[in-house]
Amino acid sequence: MNTVKIINPAAGKGKAVREINDDCKYYVSKGIGDVEAFVKRTMIKEPETHFIICGGDGTINEAVNGVMASGASETAVLSAIGDGTGNDFIKYDPEVKGPVKCDVIRYNDRYFINILNIGFDCTVVERTAQYKTKPLVNGSFAYILGVLNTLSGDLGVRMNVRSVDENGIEEEFEEDLMLCVAANARYYGGGFMPAPKADVTDGLVDMLLVRKVPKTRIPSIIGKYKKGEHFDDETGEIIDKFKDIMIYRKCREIKIRGMNNICADGEIERCGEVNVSVVPRAVNFIFRK
Repeated sequence: MNTVKIINPAAGKGKAVREINDDCKYYVSKGIGDVEAFVKRTMIKEPETHFIICGGDGTINEAVNGVMASGASETAVLSAIGDGTGNDFIKYDPEVKGPVKCDVIRYNDRYFINILNIGFDCTVVERTAQYKTKPLVNGSFAYILGVLNTLSGDLGVRMNVRSVDENGIEEEFEEDLMLCVAANARYYGGGFMPAPKADVTDGLVDMLLVRKVPKTRIPSIIGKYKKGEHFDDETGEIIDKFKDIMIYRKCREIKIRGMNNICADGEIERCGEVNVSVVPRAVNFIFRK
């Protein structure tokens, strides 16, 4: 199998570039969109290629989109070395060894493999991007600083959310939401766990809606939310303490309207309406232990 390292020179403050050697082919990305284009054209020429991604969730996202655009997702293999800001997708711990056939989530005309979030978190990501350029600020600490900064603004966005759950039941929510999460995997933001029961192979996307709450209540939420303790493992539901503000579903489809931005795998895009659906077992990914 053809093996290529894809190196994001910005990831890890240039660590991957400094460690380039001759153990396999490598490609250093030149900017936004370049990894996607490189993966697509490589797959068209050599469909049996293993891409080792030296970068974070954004670089993985570009590689996934390149694989999907090539039409050869069955023969590509992806893995990643955690050199990015959050490195959240690779925190997923599968039950099996070797390549995992992961679901990919389609949103409008693109794809994400980890998490799409809207509302509070989009602002946090913008702030985090500013903090992560600072010396001695790692991904998790940058995210926490971003959260604290964002708390000074308005915490609610009026959104319309329509969902179809795993049993085909349709629901509609018209709410002032603090955040909306569509999760394929479990972690984002440097280790926050909004969807502790998400499964990248179940053919479903986990939806979490959090209603607008008074700022005085935020401190009591963040700690449990980070650890995934807003969710009861035994009942498979939101814990009683948060049932008044959180809505959780496993879905086949989600349609969301009313926002200005979305954040897919850590990358912000201008968007006022998004349609989310699952492409089952679309990409082969090796999670390194």
